[in-house]
Amino acid sequence: MNHLKFVFFGVGAVSSVMAQALFELSSKMKEGGATFVFVVRNPSVIQKYFFAHDKLLEVSSFLETSEFENIFSNPLHYERYFNDATVFINASIPAFNQPIMKLALFFKAHYADLASDIYSHKILETLAFEQEGLREEFEKNALCALINLGISPGITNLLIGERIEHFHNLPHKTKIKKIEIFLLEDIRSKQLVFSWSPSVAIEELSFKPAFFNENKLQRVEPFSNDLSYEFPYFKGEVDVYPVFQEEIISLKQSYPDISEIRMYVGGNEIELMKNLYQLNLLSHKYCFGYEDSQASINTIIKEVIPKMKSPDVIAFYVKEKIIKAAQFCAVAELSLEICLGEHKVHSNELVGVLFDSYLDLANTPYAGATYVSYPTGIGAALTLFYTLVDEKKMYGVIPSEKLPALFGNTWCEMLKRELSIYKIGLFHLMSQSEGN
Repeated sequence: MNHLKFVFFGVGAVSSVMAQALFELSSKMKEGGATFVFVVRNPSVIQKYFFAHDKLLEVSSFLETSEFENIFSNPLHYERYFNDATVFINASIPAFNQPIMKLALFFKAHYADLASDIYSHKILETLAFEQEGLREEFEKNALCALINLGISPGITNLLIGERIEHFHNLPHKTKIKKIEIFLLEDIRSKQLVFSWSPSVAIEELSFKPAFFNENKLQRVEPFSNDLSYEFPYFKGEVDVYPVFQEEIISLKQSYPDISEIRMYVGGNEIELMKNLYQLNLLSHKYCFGYEDSQASINTIIKEVIPKMKSPDVIAFYVKEKIIKAAQFCAVAELSLEICLGEHKVHSNELVGVLFDSYLDLANTPYAGATYVSYPTGIGAALTLFYTLVDEKKMYGVIPSEKLPALFGNTWCEMLKRELSIYKIGLFHLMSQSEGN
């Protein structure tokens, strides 16, 4: 295996986990190893996010720039940092996806990102990710771009893709009538602790959720159409609410025959956001009497709400038992119609991931990660690493659900085994009902 060189744009809660995992995975190789380049606009993040990553720092370098645009417009000035790069990773905001993709093409490197810009009317009209505009360029250059990596989206898509590939290999016809994805984000803490950026969460959760029903894209009001859902291995039912994430667009693109695709999220952090919404504190309207200030209620709340804690503070909270417990779970429920001659059988299959060993991260290089950033970073790292080291060469823009069909069962089993090593549990449950 040749030496790997990872170039990260942006450093944060997820990317620091992802980089550490890539470092560990690369270190297992008999030869090659890896080096890292982190492009940062604020050097203070280095100490905050890498306080427990001593060995990773030994093979890392940092490129400081006031604006990423300086690099996008003058790539030749940064050759010494980017030459021989294996992959460029956008760990910053989705607005930089295309510019970093073009930079990867310039330096003949692969590309990966963690999210897409979906909270706009444009994607609702096109039902396509911005990254797909460079599909042909990556194919022509024999390079791959892995998009929307992580745990959800990411591993959820991959598990769904694996099951669908399995159905295609069955001797009887299996039709997927509906896919529903349920997320649980639950934390027990003495103080208010966010597992993700509150300002980003406010933007996402105040956006009218979209879903597919009878092949038509429909939208509902935020925090409406709620359900009670019982997550596997979690005590009691949880109120879950429709949410719009990358999975909905990605799965519909990959499997256009599936007529219904929905997504829900629940947990105590979501309940807090629901309360803000019901108090009209996520409104984009201007405050009465302050129309000329250009500051909406939503903007003010984003400014005054407590920010996400840095990893060193999170580690302190765990050590002092301020954070008592935390759990993340993602479930994909597939409703199936199986044709056995003239007889049809209806059944449900559940596949998912569970991370409930959060407190075990203390005194590890991952101390300070949140219960969401840890599985997200691990899922992204494993998917990227095993795609890069596999002998099969994949070109173009590739969502996670397409990987099982491209790489096969052995690759999937290897990746799932690695997830369990990182204490991310996997489950597969089936139920069957009588048909006609």
